[in-house]
Amino acid sequence: MEKRTIFTLIILLCLSSVLFAQTKTTVYGNLGVENVNISIVNTPYGTSTDAKGHYDLPLFDRSETVNLYYSCIGYQDTLVSLTPKQLQRDSINVSFRMRKMSYDLQEVAVSASKDFYRSGSNRNIADIAFLGGKIYLLENQPKTSSMVVLDTEGIEQAHKDYDQLFEKFYIDAFDDLILVGKDSCLQVYLDEKQDILPVSTFSREDYRNKLLKIVCEYNGAYIVKTIVHDRGLYWLKFNHGKSQDFFYVMKGVPDAKPQYLCSFIDTLGYRACQSAWMKIQNEYHQAMAENFTLESNYVENDNGKGESIVSKSIKKAERGSPGIDLINEGTWDGNLVRLAETPTLLGMIQWYCSMMAKKECQIVPLKVNGLLQFADLDNREIVEIGPDFKIAKRQSLKITSGEKHFQNEFLTDKATGKTYGLFIKNGMNYLGLYDPMAGTVGMGQKASKKIFPRVFKVHGGYAYSVFFDSGSNRGVISRVKIE
Repeated sequence: MEKRTIFTLIILLCLSSVLFAQTKTTVYGNLGVENVNISIVNTPYGTSTDAKGHYDLPLFDRSETVNLYYSCIGYQDTLVSLTPKQLQRDSINVSFRMRKMSYDLQEVAVSASKDFYRSGSNRNIADIAFLGGKIYLLENQPKTSSMVVLDTEGIEQAHKDYDQLFEKFYIDAFDDLILVGKDSCLQVYLDEKQDILPVSTFSREDYRNKLLKIVCEYNGAYIVKTIVHDRGLYWLKFNHGKSQDFFYVMKGVPDAKPQYLCSFIDTLGYRACQSAWMKIQNEYHQAMAENFTLESNYVENDNGKGESIVSKSIKKAERGSPGIDLINEGTWDGNLVRLAETPTLLGMIQWYCSMMAKKECQIVPLKVNGLLQFADLDNREIVEIGPDFKIAKRQSLKITSGEKHFQNEFLTDKATGKTYGLFIKNGMNYLGLYDPMAGTVGMGQKASKKIFPRVFKVHGGYAYSVFFDSGSNRGVISRVKIE
């Protein structure tokens, strides 16, 4: 009996090993083109072809249809679907010739290139910046960051490790390079020996409330803007973040005061915020009328984020002593936490903060032909400022093609002085050249070789796309020439 049981177990183990071995299907083939990106749609997995156009890609889920997306700069995209029946094979040959793209009249053309840079093992690239003819990379691990400096050919010039995590780069109006962290910021510079040296450390609050105010220099003055973002998640924003005022401050003038320049307002967004705010007020006044006492508990944070909810306690007031209506009494300081008297109201406040008032007015300052332009992306308007700091011209911003793919974002190449509109179609980035005289921008051609890059920037006539290669566990930068 025991021998029979052991024999049965051996048979079962053999069958399970055979079944396990058959749970993988390898798709392979030859596309005749190098650096074709093959991705599994709706997953982060994929691969690319080698120098001879060959590739292989393992598939482990054979129970549902798998869609493979083939893409390459300069070639037409191709989608191949493999059914569960086809996926029962050990291997599937999918080979074809990529068809070259035949372009209509476009404003930007791009050509394919090899990977520009690959990070160290187990590192992703969080951000990329350009300054003084150098390329700066911010590489991150779970709790630490590294800054790498490259020349224009992608060769490493300097490297510096930090024992804290930084999120992104910021280059201020004085061309100072700043590492921005969650709680603190660090200004650094590259000395004559190509060593990365720190200059000063300051708080995230100083970064938000001081550095972000200065937009650019123009005609002997600093152009500054009001900071309309929140004092913290639960503070009511000034004008709900839907208006933006600009001023100018003359350089080299002692005690110079800001002079008014121009204002912008997103009318539709402002009205939507006002409507949501009125509903919050009505709910609050109703709660006060029902005699709820103020039992919101909160704690003051030291990280510049205002006050955050720690606990909630809703309590009926004693008969004849209604709750204190802070709005009507004029003692409310703008902290929405103080109004969260019911779960319904708390939910409305959270929704308002995250959805309605989170996004600021989208105004992009552009310096073109010695003049200053503001591109109001919300209202599709260009406002031009003359050398006398007065409005010289207003005109409509026209998206001549690809309107539904326009991302309401401009990218300026400081090295060439050209500005591009960003479009996204089927996950791919496209660039359209902005004409400052006509106020037009149209969707051009692909400027990223893979779907949804983590970071996308332009500089020196190139488009840089940052990805993470899960196969090699490294960050990757691809560079595409803008022709």
